[in-house]
Amino acid sequence: MRKRTIKTQLVLSFLAIATLIIGSISLVALSLTNNHFSKYVEERQEDLLNQYVYTIDLLWLNSGETWNSEELAALSEKALENNIYFSIEDEQGNMVWELKGKNLKSAQDKLKKNALKVSEKKSVKLDETIEAKKKLINDGNEFGKVTFYYFGPFAYTEHDALFISSMKQSLMYVAIAALLVSFILASWISARLGLPLKHVSDFTHKLTRGEYADKIPQETSIIEINSLIDSLNDLSNQLEKQHGLRKRLTTDISHELRTPLATLKGNVEGMIDGVWKITPERLQSCYDEIDRLTRLIGNIEVINKIEAKYDHLNKTEFNIYKLIESVIENFASKIESKNLHVEIQGDNINISADKDKMNQVVINLLNNAIKFTQKEGTIKFSISKNKDHVLLIVEDNGIGIEKDQQLHIFDRFYMADPSRSRALGGQGIGLAIVKSVVEAHKGSITVKSKLGLGTKFVIKLPFQ
Repeated sequence: MRKRTIKTQLVLSFLAIATLIIGSISLVALSLTNNHFSKYVEERQEDLLNQYVYTIDLLWLNSGETWNSEELAALSEKALENNIYFSIEDEQGNMVWELKGKNLKSAQDKLKKNALKVSEKKSVKLDETIEAKKKLINDGNEFGKVTFYYFGPFAYTEHDALFISSMKQSLMYVAIAALLVSFILASWISARLGLPLKHVSDFTHKLTRGEYADKIPQETSIIEINSLIDSLNDLSNQLEKQHGLRKRLTTDISHELRTPLATLKGNVEGMIDGVWKITPERLQSCYDEIDRLTRLIGNIEVINKIEAKYDHLNKTEFNIYKLIESVIENFASKIESKNLHVEIQGDNINISADKDKMNQVVINLLNNAIKFTQKEGTIKFSISKNKDHVLLIVEDNGIGIEKDQQLHIFDRFYMADPSRSRALGGQGIGLAIVKSVVEAHKGSITVKSKLGLGTKFVIKLPFQ
């Protein structure tokens, strides 16, 4: 398939449509003009012949119902001026008047010459000799016949041919002018459409090169193009955001891996060189760092699997209330160490979901609440349902999260207070896993928090 620019395609399409419309109108107009003009000429010719019949009747009556050759000769000369000649027969069919010899030859030459002139201007040949017979009647009695001779199919005059020729030329000039205007208009429209589309094309090429800073202005009144521009600008914003997240992710992973590796390297080197004795404490420290690395890599793999949908959800029906109770029991030692009050409100509700992954959600939310809630604080789980959804709310009266940080807490490796989070064993992965699992279940999670007053997570899951 031959490829064209949108400007070329629009111009060609516009010209094709214009040519079709203008050509159709011109053909219809020319056809109607020819038909009406032909009828006009026919009627004019018929009137002219009837006038000669009437004149011949008068000549016959004025001559005492006889034929006067001199008067008929004069009338014949006058008829030739109108490119007609005639012959007359009486009621018995006897020839009364006709052109003969040189006179007939001269009359025929004159008619042929006129027909040739008209044919050249009309672009058709008038080479058919027409014979029109008319009865001569007086007081209801036929006293003869007159036969008229002329070239046809109609007796066009030179003026008539010029009129038709001028009409054709005028239509041609109008068609050319209309096509020229159509071309100019099509070029203008295509330029108006093509320029923003070119900007869109250039912009997409920039996106492929990783240039996200520029944006496309809305410079058209076309809704579809403006919608495309808005979508591309949104895409650019998302790609820019993702690019920033990837850079931060790379940095954070490097940092998270570097710290335990450096610790391991230092401990191992010290023990190899004999600087440090191999003690259970140092071995435990190495084990803790290895465990930290293992958990970090495992958490990253979990998120990637969920988001990439490699990890199939094994949905079963289970009681969410009992699941939360079980998780709280497993955290009993941590809860008691800070003397926290943890409670569950709501009914025993069965949901259809992946039990293991929902267990991980509850663990991460509870672990997060325990870390950032002061001693003797309160953590509350609330369970409710309506016709379409199950609501799981986890709230605490802990340190809270600043407003500008709430938008990022579900991002990988994001920590509202990095130094404190790492001191508490955080990696900035838990909430990212929570969001991935919830969204994999076609649900949603939101956060509300006030600094110094506490935080509330609201999970909405489809009720099936």
